[in-house]
Amino acid sequence: MFDIVEKVGNICPKLTPRVETALQVKVSNDVTESMQQCFIDVFLMGIVGTAQEYLEMDTKINRNANELSMTKSKCRPDYLLMLNGQLVFKGEEKKAGDVRNIALELVDKMIPGSVGKDGKLEYLLGYATAGSRVLFECIYGDGKMSECSDILNLERVADRVSLLVIMINVVRVACALYNAKNQ
Repeated sequence: MFDIVEKVGNICPKLTPRVETALQVKVSNDVTESMQQCFIDVFLMGIVGTAQEYLEMDTKINRNANELSMTKSKCRPDYLLMLNGQLVFKGEEKKAGDVRNIALELVDKMIPGSVGKDGKLEYLLGYATAGSRVLFECIYGDGKMSECSDILNLERVADRVSLLVIMINVVRVACALYNAKNQ
């Protein structure tokens, strides 16, 4: 299930410069929300973008886009990752605030009971940001969430490394969930 390296080979030569960029990018809370999204994109695209180049799946990344299979009409997640047309990971981002309250938007914008139904994954992975703070969540069919990480502060290098490891695992878990559901 978690054999991405065996399937795609050594992706380190492509991934290494992206990881280095993510570790070196200046993260600041005194910029607009759109600029803060650029910071998180360096991390997301470093991992997801590299995986997208190597996975044998239709991988689509989007921002502020309609997603009608699990998202209420007129609600748009700030970040979407789709595998073969199925939502597997999403994010909500704000310039400031309580990251746990922002995470509630992950379920507030969802069609109730849409996770795990009609061929969808057992659970959905997501994240929320409040400035430089990031929290990862697991969303279940009953609309409840479980925290999958500590609150990370991207101003700290150690937390940036943790974010990169989490993102690698998000891709691995999302692919495994998708493959298990569609075998």
